Amino acid sequence: MKLDQVRVAQLSDLEGVVALYKTVCDHQSLDKYGAKWTWGEYPSVDGLRDFIQQATVVVGIKDNQIIAAGVMTTGEEYPDVDWPTKASEQEIGIWHLIAVHPDYRRTGISHQLLDGLLDEARREGKKVIHLDVLADNLPSEKLYSKIGFRIIKELIIHYDDIGDQQAKVMEYQL
Repeated sequence: MKLDQVRVAQLSDLEGVVALYKTVCDHQSLDKYGAKWTWGEYPSVDGLRDFIQQATVVVGIKDNQIIAAGVMTTGEEYPDVDWPTKASEQEIGIWHLIAVHPDYRRTGISHQLLDGLLDEARREGKKVIHLDVLADNLPSEKLYSKIGFRIIKELIIHYDDIGDQQAKVMEYQL
């Protein structure tokens, strides 16, 4: 399946972005793998609005509906990791909240969204992308590895909404 459009979200997209993440959060109890987000805490309407205004939110659109999204912030989020690629704070992109609507999973949409995020990272002058994935989220880990991310370290990460979790941090050199 091909997305109609992959682009940076604007504030006018907030309603569609919120609908996507709310649907993904509501569906989590049916997912064997995936995020363990807490709707209203992370993500939340206010948090998504802030990301659209202050970071980079890339959305995937099909039939005028936002069916995929991901957030990229700038800076170092994992200070205790000895990253192989050395870069300044402004050259580091951190990916968060990568999501595909449950009805569109396993269709190739995630690859198109990630390609859009990588394109935007290059436009912003990033040299490297970092992200974390929960240790038991094997499908996401495989997806990121397939596009070129490398696992750098496994560690315990504290998430404000779900507490301490075993996770893997990964890196992609642009």
